[in-house]
Amino acid sequence: MSNPKDMEADRKLQALRRRFPHTRTQIYLNHAATGPLSRPVVQAVRRYLQQRYLGPIDNYEELAPIIDETRRLVATVLGTTPDRIAFAPNTSSALGLLAQGLDWRPGDRIAIPACEFPANVYPFMNLQHRGVQIDWIPHREGTFTVEDVARALTPRTRLVTLSWVQFLSGFRADLAQIVACCHERGVWVSVDAIQGLGALPIDVEATGIDLLAAGTHKWLMGLQGLAVCYVRPELQEVLRPPAGWLHGPVDWNRFCDYRLEFYPDARRYETGTPNQAAIVALHAALKQYLALGMDWCARRVLALRRQLADRLRRLGLARYGTDDPAHASGIVTVRHPQAEALAAFLSERQIIASVRNGMLRFSPTYYNTAEEIDRTLETVAEGLRRI
Repeated sequence: MSNPKDMEADRKLQALRRRFPHTRTQIYLNHAATGPLSRPVVQAVRRYLQQRYLGPIDNYEELAPIIDETRRLVATVLGTTPDRIAFAPNTSSALGLLAQGLDWRPGDRIAIPACEFPANVYPFMNLQHRGVQIDWIPHREGTFTVEDVARALTPRTRLVTLSWVQFLSGFRADLAQIVACCHERGVWVSVDAIQGLGALPIDVEATGIDLLAAGTHKWLMGLQGLAVCYVRPELQEVLRPPAGWLHGPVDWNRFCDYRLEFYPDARRYETGTPNQAAIVALHAALKQYLALGMDWCARRVLALRRQLADRLRRLGLARYGTDDPAHASGIVTVRHPQAEALAAFLSERQIIASVRNGMLRFSPTYYNTAEEIDRTLETVAEGLRRI
C-alpha cells in the first residue's frame, strides 16, 4: 500500500506540473538560462495587458497595491522587511547602484572571483577609469574558499562582489563566512543571487549581505526586464541614489513644484516608472512559490541535482565544479569534447539543456521529476554512443 504522505506529495507535484503546460511536450532543464512561465503568471500578465488594451488604461494607481504586495513577498523570500527592497530593470542595473553610488577614490580596490558572469564584472571594471583597481579571486573550476577571498583583500579593498551560485559550476558560496571575513576588515559585500533565488532559500539578514541583486526571469520564473534588490541599512547610509521623477512629491497638480526628496528606505533606488507587467508576473510567481514552500522546492531541486550528477558521472562525464553537497545548487555542468553536438542531440528529442564555455549545463527545478531525469540520462547515454 502506498504511503499517504507519498501520495499527497505526488498529487502536489502533478497539480504543479499542470500549471506548466510545456511539461507535456518537453523536458526543460535550462532554468539557469531562462525559466518558463506558469499558467498563473500568464493569466496575471494577460489581465494586466487587457486593462492596458481595453481599460482602465491608465491603471498606474490601481496597480500600486500589487506592487506593494510584491515588495512584501520579495522580502519574505529574502528574510527581510519590505522597506529594504527595491526594484531595478535587471541584475546589472542593481549592481550598478554600487558602482555608481559609492564615493570611489583612486586606489580603491574591488575583489571579484575570476569565474563571475559579466553582469557582476563589467559595472565594476567600468570604474577603472576612475583609478579603481580589480583584484581577481582565484578559482578552481568555478569554486573557491573563504581563505581565497581573504587572501585577495588588501587595506584598500572596499568591496567584494560575488555570485551566491556560480553560473557555470553551480558552486554555492558560503555567504555567511565570506561576509564575516569581509566585515571584519571593513569591506562591503554584494551578491548576485540570480542563479539561486527561487530555487534555494536565503536569509539576507542572517548572512549580513550588504546588497543583493537578482533578475526574475530564471529560477523565479518571471519576466525579463526586472530585478529585485536588497540594500542593508548600513550601506544605504553611504550609497548615493540616482534621481528620477519618483523622487519628488507625486502631486498630479503640482509637478512643477520641484523638490528632490528621496524615500527614507530602499525605494530611493527606484528612479521612475517600473516594469509593471514584470512586477505583476513576479507577484503571481512568488505567490505560487511561497504556497509550495521554499524548503519543499529546495529539497526537490537538490534531490534532482544529485540524481543527475551521480548518473552523469557513471556515464563517464567529468563534472565541472564540486560534488560537495554543502555547495550544491540546481546547476550541474559536465565536460564533453562535443558538447554542442550532444546538446543538439538532446534538443532534437525535446530535452533542453544549454552549452556554456564549451560545456554542457543542466539546471532542473522543483517541478521536474525523477522520471524526466531518468529519460534525460538514457538519452545522454544514447547520444554518447552516436556522437
